[in-house]
Amino acid sequence: MILSQGRRTARNVTLKLKHNNRWRSIGSGITIGSNLERKQGPSLLGRASERHSTHQGHLDEARAGGPSNFRSRAQLDKRQGNGEGVQKKRLLKPYDLSIQLKRLCSEGDLDGAIERLKSTPRDAQNIAVWNTMISECLSAERYQLSYDLFVDMKRRGFSPNSITFSTMLSGISLIKDWPKYSKQLQNAHSLYESYLKHLESIKFHEADNLKELSLQPLVAYIQILGDAGDYHKIFDVYFAMDQEGPLAPDRFVFTAMFKAISARQRRSVIGGETSTRNDAASDAKHVWIQMEKVMQRNPDFFLDPGLIATAIRALTRGSPNDQSFAFTIIHDQLGLSKPGEDMPKRLSNNLNAWTLDATLQLCNSMQKHRLAVHFARQVMDKINWDKVWMRYLIDSNHIHKLLRAYAGLASLGSLNESHEALEALEWSVQNDVIYHLPKLTPTAQSYHLALMTCCRSADWPTAVRVYELMTGVEASQFQSGGSRSPTVKKRSKGKNLPTDTETMSFLLRTALAANNITHIRHAMWLVDFTRVDELLSDEHTAAFYRSKLASTLMEATKRLQEAGGLTQEQERTWSSYRSLARQILKSTRGSPTPGVEEERLGNIRTLVDMDNYVAFEMASRSTKSR
Repeated sequence: MILSQGRRTARNVTLKLKHNNRWRSIGSGITIGSNLERKQGPSLLGRASERHSTHQGHLDEARAGGPSNFRSRAQLDKRQGNGEGVQKKRLLKPYDLSIQLKRLCSEGDLDGAIERLKSTPRDAQNIAVWNTMISECLSAERYQLSYDLFVDMKRRGFSPNSITFSTMLSGISLIKDWPKYSKQLQNAHSLYESYLKHLESIKFHEADNLKELSLQPLVAYIQILGDAGDYHKIFDVYFAMDQEGPLAPDRFVFTAMFKAISARQRRSVIGGETSTRNDAASDAKHVWIQMEKVMQRNPDFFLDPGLIATAIRALTRGSPNDQSFAFTIIHDQLGLSKPGEDMPKRLSNNLNAWTLDATLQLCNSMQKHRLAVHFARQVMDKINWDKVWMRYLIDSNHIHKLLRAYAGLASLGSLNESHEALEALEWSVQNDVIYHLPKLTPTAQSYHLALMTCCRSADWPTAVRVYELMTGVEASQFQSGGSRSPTVKKRSKGKNLPTDTETMSFLLRTALAANNITHIRHAMWLVDFTRVDELLSDEHTAAFYRSKLASTLMEATKRLQEAGGLTQEQERTWSSYRSLARQILKSTRGSPTPGVEEERLGNIRTLVDMDNYVAFEMASRSTKSR
C-alpha cells in the first residue's frame, strides 16, 4: 500500500510539472515563433505552429470561463495588450505641481494657481511647493496674499524653513514707499519673531543643520527696517544675534547696516536735519568698530569691497572726525596713501570700482579735490593693462569725479587744471580704443565738467580741443574770415556726441572769460555752425543753461559790434539771435542753479582750520580707551 501511494504521489508531481511547462510554452510560443522560423529552419516550424494552436485553445477556454485561474488570465490579458484597469494611475509629484503653478502664474492666473495648490492631495504638496507659490505672489507684488499663504501653509501642517522666511522677507524688502504699506511692516515684524523661534528650535533639535541656521532672513529684515526708518530696531536686531558660531554677524549683515545708515543720512539731508546726519555717521563708525571685534572672534570673517564701499559712503556725510576715520579705512584696507605717506608697491585686492568710487566721492564731498586727484592718479599710474581684471578698475564714473575735482580746483584759481582735465579725457578715449572698454568712454557730463574747468581757467585753446574730442568737429580750423564751416571727423558709432546747450554756453563763457576778440569770433563761428537758435528753443534743456547761453550770446554779439568789421549778413543773423535771446531770458528768469555750478572750494584758511580741528579731536580721542 505504501508503495502504491508513493507511485501515485510521483505521478501527480509529474502531471503538475507538465502542466506548468505547458503554460510557460503558451507565453513563449508567440514571441519566439518568428525567431524559430528564422534561426532553426523549417524543422521547428511545425512544432511552433502546434504550440500556437495549443495556446489559442487555452485562450478560448479562459474566455469561456474555463478552469484557468485569475492570475493566469490577467497575465494573458496583459500579454495580449488588454491591460484595462490593471495599470495603476500615475501620482502627481511635488516637482510637477510646482511647474504647473509657475505656468499658471506666468499666464497671469495667480488666483487659479492658488486654487490649484489648495485642491491637490496633500501627498503632492511639500514645503518647496508652498515656497514657490509664495515667491510668485511676492513677484506680483501681492504682499498680503503671500502672507496669507504663509499662514495657511502652517495651518495645513507644513512647517516653514529658512528658505520660506528668506523668501518672505526678501520679497517684502522690495517695498520702497513704506507709509503706504504699514500692514506689511507689521507682517515683517511677525516674520522676524517667528524666525527667531525657528532658530531656537533648530539649535535645540538639529544643531548640526547649518543650512537652516541662515542669516539671510535677518539681512532682509535689516534692509526693511532701514527703508522704513526704524533705525533703533536695527541695533536691537544686531545685539540679539549670537556673537560667535554660525549665527554670528557676517559681512552681509554689516553691509545691510551700513546701507541703512546711508539711507538715514539721505533722508536727513533732504529734511535738513544736520544733527541726525552726524548721529548716523557716528553710528557708522560704531558699527565698524563692532565689526572689527567680530573679526577678532571669528577667523573666517573677511572683508569684501562691497562692505568697505558702503562703510565709506556711510561715513562720508558725517562730522570731520568721522570723515577722517574713513580715510584711515582707505589707507588700511585699500592701500591708498596720501601725499607724503609711503606708497604701497601694489594695489590692494579690496580696491575695485566700488571702493575707488566711494573714495573719490568722499574727497569731493570734503572739498579735498587735490586729494581726489592724487588718489585717482595713483590708481591710473599703477594699472597693468596686460591684466584683464585691472582694466575695469576705472570707468567713466571715476573719470567724472576726477574732472569734478579739477573743476573745483580751477574755481580756486589754479590755472593748470584745464590741461590736466584734457589729459584725463584723452587717457580715457585712448584706452577705450585700444582695449575696447565701453564703460571707460567719457559721457557728455564728463565733457561738460572739462569745459567748466576751461571756463574757470579762461583757457580757450584747451576748451576747443575738448570740444573736438567730444563732437568730432574740427573746431580748431577757424580762420579770421569765418567763411568756411568746420568739418566733422568720422568715428565709430556713439563716439561723436551732439552739441547741446550746455556745451555752447561753456564755450561762449570761456571765450568771454579769455577777453580776446579772436576767441569770441571763433566761438560765434561755432554758434552759427551748431544752429544756436534751435538750441535756445529746446525746452527739454535745463532752463539755467538756456539762460546762460542767451546772456553770453548777447554779450558776445555786443563785443563784436563794438570791435566792428561785421558783414551785413552777420548783422542780420546775430540781430535775430539777440531777439530770441531776450525772449529766452524773460521765460527763464529765476531758474534754479545746478549744484555743480554753485560748488566753490572754500578758502585756504578755512580748510587749514578744519584740518587742525580734526587733528586735535583725533589726538584727544586716542588718549581715551575705547
